Amino acid sequence: MATFEQISRFAGEHPRQARIIEHETAIVDLESGARVFDITKAAATYIVEAKEGVFAVVASATGRLQWRRLGRALGLRQIHLAAPELVKERTGYDVGTVGPLFLGVRMFFDRRLLEHDVVYCGTEDAHHTLAIAPGLIVDSNDVAGYFDSAEYLK
Repeated sequence: MATFEQISRFAGEHPRQARIIEHETAIVDLESGARVFDITKAAATYIVEAKEGVFAVVASATGRLQWRRLGRALGLRQIHLAAPELVKERTGYDVGTVGPLFLGVRMFFDRRLLEHDVVYCGTEDAHHTLAIAPGLIVDSNDVAGYFDSAEYLK
Protein backbone atom coordinates (compact mmCIF):
# COMPACT_ATOMS: atom_id res chain seq x y z
CA MET A 1 0.00 0.00 0.00
CA ALA A 2 1.38 3.37 -1.01
CA THR A 3 2.10 6.09 1.49
CA PHE A 4 3.61 9.50 1.01
CA GLU A 5 6.39 8.54 3.41
CA GLN A 6 7.32 5.52 1.24
CA ILE A 7 7.40 7.67 -1.86
CA SER A 8 9.53 10.32 -0.11
CA ARG A 9 12.00 7.64 1.00
CA PHE A 10 12.09 6.24 -2.51
CA ALA A 11 12.88 9.68 -3.94
CA GLY A 12 15.61 10.11 -1.32
CA GLU A 13 17.13 6.79 -2.34
CA HIS A 14 17.19 7.89 -6.02
CA PRO A 15 18.25 11.57 -5.80
CA ARG A 16 19.47 11.77 -9.39
CA GLN A 17 16.23 10.38 -10.78
CA ALA A 18 13.46 11.47 -8.41
CA ARG A 19 12.50 14.32 -6.12
CA ILE A 20 9.45 15.54 -4.25
CA ILE A 21 8.04 18.98 -5.06
CA GLU A 22 6.06 20.60 -2.24
CA HIS A 23 3.41 23.15 -3.22
CA GLU A 24 0.63 25.11 -1.57
CA THR A 25 -1.77 24.46 -4.42
CA ALA A 26 -3.59 21.14 -4.08
CA ILE A 27 -3.26 19.41 -7.42
CA VAL A 28 -6.53 17.77 -8.33
CA ASP A 29 -6.55 18.23 -12.12
CA LEU A 30 -4.43 19.50 -15.02
CA GLU A 31 -5.43 23.12 -14.41
CA SER A 32 -4.13 23.10 -10.85
CA GLY A 33 -1.07 21.11 -11.97
CA ALA A 34 -0.21 23.79 -14.54
CA ARG A 35 0.40 26.21 -11.67
CA VAL A 36 3.20 23.98 -10.38
CA PHE A 37 4.84 22.12 -13.30
CA ASP A 38 4.94 21.67 -17.08
CA ILE A 39 1.75 19.68 -17.67
CA THR A 40 3.01 18.39 -21.01
CA LYS A 41 5.18 16.18 -18.80
CA ALA A 42 2.35 15.09 -16.50
CA ALA A 43 1.93 11.32 -16.14
CA ALA A 44 -1.48 10.14 -14.99
CA THR A 45 -1.83 6.79 -13.24
CA TYR A 46 -5.20 5.13 -13.73
CA ILE A 47 -6.34 1.99 -11.99
CA VAL A 48 -8.55 -0.06 -14.28
CA GLU A 49 -10.57 -3.24 -14.10
CA ALA A 50 -10.98 -5.70 -16.93
CA LYS A 51 -12.06 -9.31 -17.29
CA GLU A 52 -8.37 -10.16 -16.91
CA GLY A 53 -7.95 -8.37 -13.56
CA VAL A 54 -6.92 -5.04 -12.06
CA PHE A 55 -4.11 -3.06 -13.69
CA ALA A 56 -2.44 0.33 -13.63
CA VAL A 57 -2.23 2.39 -16.81
CA VAL A 58 0.39 5.15 -16.74
CA ALA A 59 -0.13 7.59 -19.60
CA SER A 60 0.43 11.13 -20.70
CA ALA A 61 -2.12 13.28 -18.90
CA THR A 62 -2.53 15.72 -21.79
CA GLY A 63 -5.73 14.18 -23.11
CA ARG A 64 -8.48 11.69 -22.43
CA LEU A 65 -7.78 8.07 -23.25
CA GLN A 66 -10.11 6.13 -25.52
CA TRP A 67 -10.48 3.22 -23.13
CA ARG A 68 -12.21 0.73 -25.44
CA ARG A 69 -9.63 1.08 -28.19
CA LEU A 70 -6.76 0.99 -25.71
CA GLY A 71 -8.21 -2.05 -23.97
CA ARG A 72 -8.45 -3.96 -27.25
CA ALA A 73 -4.84 -3.08 -28.09
CA LEU A 74 -3.66 -4.25 -24.66
CA GLY A 75 -5.70 -7.46 -24.84
CA LEU A 76 -8.02 -6.41 -22.00
CA ARG A 77 -11.75 -7.08 -22.27
CA GLN A 78 -14.40 -4.79 -20.76
CA ILE A 79 -11.83 -2.30 -19.46
CA HIS A 80 -13.11 0.51 -17.25
CA LEU A 81 -11.83 2.75 -14.49
CA ALA A 82 -11.90 1.00 -11.14
CA ALA A 83 -14.29 2.20 -8.45
CA PRO A 84 -12.71 4.53 -5.87
CA GLU A 85 -13.12 1.90 -3.14
CA LEU A 86 -11.24 -0.70 -5.18
CA VAL A 87 -8.47 1.78 -6.00
CA LYS A 88 -7.97 2.50 -2.29
CA GLU A 89 -8.19 -1.16 -1.32
CA ARG A 90 -5.72 -2.41 -3.96
CA THR A 91 -3.20 0.48 -4.00
CA GLY A 92 -3.62 2.54 -0.83
CA TYR A 93 -4.19 5.65 -2.94
CA ASP A 94 -7.32 7.77 -3.11
CA VAL A 95 -8.55 8.51 -6.64
CA GLY A 96 -6.94 11.77 -7.78
CA THR A 97 -3.68 11.17 -5.89
CA VAL A 98 -2.60 7.89 -7.52
CA GLY A 99 1.06 7.76 -8.41
CA PRO A 100 3.10 5.15 -10.28
CA LEU A 101 4.94 3.61 -7.31
CA PHE A 102 4.03 0.88 -4.79
CA LEU A 103 0.84 -0.02 -6.63
CA GLY A 104 0.73 -3.77 -6.11
CA VAL A 105 -0.77 -4.34 -9.57
CA ARG A 106 0.74 -4.93 -13.02
CA MET A 107 1.19 -1.85 -15.20
CA PHE A 108 0.77 -0.81 -18.81
CA PHE A 109 3.10 2.10 -19.64
CA ASP A 110 2.89 4.85 -22.25
CA ARG A 111 6.09 4.76 -24.34
CA ARG A 112 5.76 8.48 -25.08
CA LEU A 113 6.59 9.28 -21.46
CA LEU A 114 10.06 7.78 -22.02
CA GLU A 115 10.82 10.74 -24.32
CA HIS A 116 10.97 13.05 -21.27
CA ASP A 117 13.87 13.38 -18.85
CA VAL A 118 11.34 13.78 -16.03
CA VAL A 119 7.58 13.33 -15.61
CA TYR A 120 5.32 14.63 -12.84
CA CYS A 121 3.15 12.20 -10.89
CA GLY A 122 0.93 11.80 -7.86
CA THR A 123 2.29 10.97 -4.42
CA GLU A 124 -0.82 10.16 -2.35
CA ASP A 125 -0.69 13.78 -1.10
CA ALA A 126 -2.29 16.52 -3.24
CA HIS A 127 0.27 19.06 -1.94
CA HIS A 128 3.30 17.08 -3.12
CA THR A 129 4.27 15.97 -6.62
CA LEU A 130 6.84 13.38 -7.63
CA ALA A 131 9.25 14.48 -10.36
CA ILE A 132 10.76 11.24 -11.63
CA ALA A 133 12.71 9.84 -14.57
CA PRO A 134 10.18 7.71 -16.47
CA GLY A 135 12.68 4.86 -16.80
CA LEU A 136 12.75 4.60 -13.00
CA ILE A 137 8.97 4.07 -13.01
CA VAL A 138 9.41 1.20 -15.47
CA ASP A 139 12.31 -0.29 -13.50
CA SER A 140 10.29 -0.13 -10.25
CA ASN A 141 7.15 -1.87 -11.50
CA ASP A 142 5.86 -5.08 -13.03
CA VAL A 143 5.19 -3.80 -16.55
CA ALA A 144 2.74 -5.97 -18.48
CA GLY A 145 3.11 -4.01 -21.72
CA TYR A 146 3.62 -0.72 -23.50
CA PHE A 147 1.48 1.49 -25.73
CA ASP A 148 1.72 4.85 -27.50
CA SER A 149 -0.86 7.25 -26.06
CA ALA A 150 -0.88 9.33 -29.28
CA GLU A 151 -2.94 6.53 -30.81
CA TYR A 152 -5.50 6.51 -27.97
CA LEU A 153 -5.91 10.12 -26.82
CA LYS A 154 -8.98 12.14 -27.76
